[in-house]
Amino acid sequence: MDYQSFPERMIIRQQVLPVIIVDEVSTVLQTNGQFQPLLEQWLIEVQLYMKNPTYVLSESLQALCQFFTESLYPNQPLTKLMIRMAAHNYIDSLLAELEPFTMPLLQQPAEHMQLESFEDVIEQDYIYGSMNSDYQLMRDLVTQKKQFVETSEGVLEATIEDNKGNVRGKAEVRPTEMEVMPNEKQKIWLSLVESTISSLDEWTADLFDLISYLWIIQPKDDDGYIKFHSDQALKLRFADAMKEEFYIREKERFSIMRRVAALSSIWVSMRGDSVTVIDAEKISDEQEYDFTTFSRMFEIGTLDMAYDKRTKEAKGIYSLQIRPSALLSQYLNNEQQAFGALDLKVFQYSHFTHREHKRLTRYLNYHWKIRTMKRSISQPYRVQTLLDVIDFPASYNGIQIRDRLETVLDDLQNDGIVKVWHYTTPIDEDKVGKRFWVQKYWSRLSIVIVPPDDILHEHSKKVSIETLAFIAPSNATDDLIEEATFTEVQEQLTLDVEVEEPVEISPELVASLIEKHALTIRKAAGEIGMAHSSLLRYLNKQNKRANKKNQQKLEEWVACKQRQP
Repeated sequence: MDYQSFPERMIIRQQVLPVIIVDEVSTVLQTNGQFQPLLEQWLIEVQLYMKNPTYVLSESLQALCQFFTESLYPNQPLTKLMIRMAAHNYIDSLLAELEPFTMPLLQQPAEHMQLESFEDVIEQDYIYGSMNSDYQLMRDLVTQKKQFVETSEGVLEATIEDNKGNVRGKAEVRPTEMEVMPNEKQKIWLSLVESTISSLDEWTADLFDLISYLWIIQPKDDDGYIKFHSDQALKLRFADAMKEEFYIREKERFSIMRRVAALSSIWVSMRGDSVTVIDAEKISDEQEYDFTTFSRMFEIGTLDMAYDKRTKEAKGIYSLQIRPSALLSQYLNNEQQAFGALDLKVFQYSHFTHREHKRLTRYLNYHWKIRTMKRSISQPYRVQTLLDVIDFPASYNGIQIRDRLETVLDDLQNDGIVKVWHYTTPIDEDKVGKRFWVQKYWSRLSIVIVPPDDILHEHSKKVSIETLAFIAPSNATDDLIEEATFTEVQEQLTLDVEVEEPVEISPELVASLIEKHALTIRKAAGEIGMAHSSLLRYLNKQNKRANKKNQQKLEEWVACKQRQP
């Protein structure tokens, strides 16, 4: 179709809206060389999008479309003329919206983060997740059991809405049986699936993030499955999981698998891209909006059973093959997708007693990435926004809500997730406790929440699928990598005039050097190039020894410090 000849006053269908928006803004952007790379990228994207409507648009193109569909004309039909006039009339706002995507910050060389084992994941302070808004909505959905309502046909359904109330998709619970599975495993699997709704909580959201991340970095079989073991989640959940005597109870393993079964029982239908906006109040016929193509969130392969050693009775499932569905994987293996860091401490908070901590940590990590890109990290948060994110129980009164929010922020600061927080203006305590004081006063205040320096550093990196992907198809490949590395090191050594003897390091030696040079553990970790938590575990002897990469960094740092007076 020739979009140049598209009538100027004809309402544009959502399917072609990105194409026409790019076509119209190109005339006002092409004179500015700063935006030329973006234009070239968008032209390629819209061609791919027209060939395949399920293609996920890049964050920059989504931001461009949302500038018109949400910022300028929310819930309104658009025409070519409206887009063209807005592009000229609001050119300064448009450039400001797109400028973060042209900043040199985003053009930094990609940092490779290959991981040798799951223990390397624990050695990090963060895992990474997709920054796509639909991905974030699906992750939040698995915490909202009250969202699922039984229809007249007996199906549990939920509507997926963004924070503005716009419908982005629908979800259903479909406890289907596994194919080609022995009766014994089938029975236990179905017993897990039957508890899907009761399993939707913040811990399930943790597993959503963890499995998605592991699927990116771990080797896959020919069908795209990874091996997921319940112990992997438990090692992240407990701070002492690296100790030799760490003990996992059987029921904790099966509790995790119950939540994994819930993830595989939720079927989702999204709008296909994140620029389509639908007014929920105007929907009269669901079929008109084509919420008919549903996909599982996760697909399950083979299951590994645990049996009673004495009776040989099947006790439960402790590991399985899993992969994200095509719907979800498009947010995980798309070259155009951006990834943001998520603090691993979110896994250690209890989903019973620290639900608010988990929700606020995820929200802040997500928005700190966005604000780092836009250089608006110091922008305050409205109290009402934080209350909406945390979603306190309706039984709380205003005093309890304020006390709980401030306690959560204090805890996050003490745990290093938040550097510091404060109200932008002091609270007028005379207004506290009066009629409607929350709605008319406190909820309208703003809070500055400053992220730690290390999370700012993580968010400043350009993290994409190429930097996260772990490619290890066989042991032979590992051998080749090790051999190549060894050869390269040998060649480098021949250029050195003097080769130093390897430094024999120990936690005691590292601790003495830290004390000698009057360093904090965080400062020393920064000099060494390893995570603060990893160095702390090493000094406390919670690990027998550091992993290969950290061991090498420690040796180099110790040698350097020993040469200093």
